[in-house]
Amino acid sequence: MINHFFSNFLQALITPHLPQSPLTSYNSTTSQLSLIQPSMAEFLKQIDETEETGDYYSKFLEGFEKQRIKVKHLCKLNDTQFEACEIVTIRDIETIRDAAKKYK
Repeated sequence: MINHFFSNFLQALITPHLPQSPLTSYNSTTSQLSLIQPSMAEFLKQIDETEETGDYYSKFLEGFEKQRIKVKHLCKLNDTQFEACEIVTIRDIETIRDAAKKYK
């Protein structure tokens, strides 16, 4: 019992304590900082803000919703699958893929 206490105490001392933000979580099992996936609407809004495109990318939300696509799926979609979501231009597809890489 005492050994278990000291083991937990020692683990608490040596485990890094990272500041938490709403967009990150710390996984002590794998010791990795990972981004929490935003909703598709939030993700598309982030692209619009980064690219300074008004609500251009946000208009793709309906196509993604029809196909039940989440942010975690975006890096895996091929061009034909993007077309099924009504996204057909190379620039739009590449911009979305690049933005999705950080949420793999």
